[in-house]
Amino acid sequence: MIEENFDKIYKAFRINLYRHIFSILGQRDSSLSASDYFSVEIIYLLGNPTITEFAHALSISQPNATYRIKSLIDKGYVTKEATDKKNMFRLSVTEKFMTYFHKDLGYGRFIFQMLSEKFSEEKLAEIDGIFEAFIQQIQIEEKQSCCKS
Repeated sequence: MIEENFDKIYKAFRINLYRHIFSILGQRDSSLSASDYFSVEIIYLLGNPTITEFAHALSISQPNATYRIKSLIDKGYVTKEATDKKNMFRLSVTEKFMTYFHKDLGYGRFIFQMLSEKFSEEKLAEIDGIFEAFIQQIQIEEKQSCCKS
C-alpha cells in the first residue's frame, strides 16, 4: 500500500512538472527545446556546477556537455564564470531563465500549505523526518552513482 501511494505521489509530481514545462514552452516565444529546458533546470538545481559536474549529473560525455552549455550560453539562459582554478568554470542560470521559467512555480508551496492546514505540528515533524530519510537515501545513491562514473 505505501509503495503504491508513494508511486501515485511521485507520478503526480512528475506529471505536474511536465505539464508546467510544456505549457510554458508553448506560451513563450522561446528558443528552448524541452531538452534545453531540462539542461538549464539541472544547472539551476545543482547550484552553479562546473561543466564536469553537469556532465556527471546527466551521465553524458564532457564534449556533449560542453556543446549543450555553449548552445545555452548563445541563447542567453546560462553563463560561465571563471574560478580560481585554471580552465575551470562555474555555470549559472541567467535572469532571463528565472524570469520566464521560475516566476510562477508554486506547486511545492501549494502542497506544503495543504499539508500545513491538514496536519498538526507533531504530524508535520513526523512527515519532515520521513522527508529527511528520503533525502539521505537519495544523497547516498547520488554518491554511489557518481563514484561509478
